[in-house]
Amino acid sequence: MRSCGIQAKSPFEIARGIIGFMKTVQPTLTYPELRLMPDDGKRYELIDGEVSVSPSPSEKHQRISARLHLSTGNHVERNKLGRVYYAPFDVVFSEKTALQPDLLFVSSARLGIIGPEYIIGPPDLVVEILSPHRTSYDRVTKLEQYALYRVGEYWIIDLTAETIEVYMLTGERYELRATLGLDQSVTTPLLPGWQLAVRELFAQ
Repeated sequence: MRSCGIQAKSPFEIARGIIGFMKTVQPTLTYPELRLMPDDGKRYELIDGEVSVSPSPSEKHQRISARLHLSTGNHVERNKLGRVYYAPFDVVFSEKTALQPDLLFVSSARLGIIGPEYIIGPPDLVVEILSPHRTSYDRVTKLEQYALYRVGEYWIIDLTAETIEVYMLTGERYELRATLGLDQSVTTPLLPGWQLAVRELFAQ
């Protein structure tokens, strides 16, 4: 029998081709479409129409988040500085981009961006607590998105190093202003009169 000159593909090559094809034809979602998805307890975010799912946070993550929310929230309420929220609460930047910061602050002058179900537009401050398996997502992907949509101040809390990195928007990019360790305190001009010792935040 004469050869036709075509080599048979292995099952692996066939599967890889199918997956590649699926990726090229997979439609992107809009935020209204994302909201139609059933509530399964997972944390969904949307960047340029692509959905990202975050794993459940660790105990340390929740402990740090609760302490920071309690400290900032009480100060903000007492001094009528605005509103503080913690995840899950959607921040909608565009029809195809919506994120859920671990904690966010909206100043009293900008309360109009707060809706009954989500925020429309950039908060004054967002805070992300690093997940050990998704550090590049917070350090690169979300940092770029927050800068793109003009969030003025961005904190990254590193649970392993036990530090707080403070980024300020300068032009179109973030500038690292400080990396605060256990012997330092975190402050921000957005919350006059507030400060929190980093050691207290990470205390066992």
